[in-house]
Amino acid sequence: MSIKAIVLVAMVASLVSLSAQAPRPAPAAQPAVRLQAGETPVPGECLTKEELDLNQRLQALTRPTRGVEAGQEGDDPIRFNPGYLVGKWNVDGVVPESPLGPAGEMTGVDTVRHVRDCTYESTLQVKGLGPVFTVRSTIVFDRQGGYMVKLEQDSRGFQVLETGVVGGDAGGYFSHHWQSPEFTYKTRRVRLQGTSFFASPENYRVRMQIAVDDQPFTAYGTLWWRREGSAAPPK
Repeated sequence: MSIKAIVLVAMVASLVSLSAQAPRPAPAAQPAVRLQAGETPVPGECLTKEELDLNQRLQALTRPTRGVEAGQEGDDPIRFNPGYLVGKWNVDGVVPESPLGPAGEMTGVDTVRHVRDCTYESTLQVKGLGPVFTVRSTIVFDRQGGYMVKLEQDSRGFQVLETGVVGGDAGGYFSHHWQSPEFTYKTRRVRLQGTSFFASPENYRVRMQIAVDDQPFTAYGTLWWRREGSAAPPK
């Protein structure tokens, strides 16, 4: 190779090296996602247009969501949309024996419909725990406080009032931690509590505990809700 060719190769290599070392331009910074002012109702929805827009913009981010601890203006938290509950769900799980009924594997179908604003109704038909029974529920969500109330009317002869706050994280995973006031059924005093985990568009689970009379809470099984037409959830 001639001296001229060697010099040319060296110059090209030097230019490639400098190019590799040159700082790349930083991607355009995405501004903080904030809830816009206003409360514009949307027909058929609990959340306002501004809240729905906030969720859409958060889900479209290509950077991690930012909290105020990052030293910058943080993003507003994503809002739980109770419209998630609307539809037809297949329910299954195993519960232990209790004053409410025998132990066993239960299956059911839960149909949830939107009534108006932030009010919903559901009808759950259950079999596998003795005679078939029905649970009719009214669900009300306080979108400003994140508080959800569910009043269940059980055809076996009792009602359960579940109340608690729905909390979420930056990834859009939500959980409803609820408790019920004490009620009496067949001379036994019963309390229930649990957590509903909304982690997937296709299924969610409810982990329950029960306390009878003056005894402490014990596990009362985990039930899965699987949206009709979706694959069975992992066990």
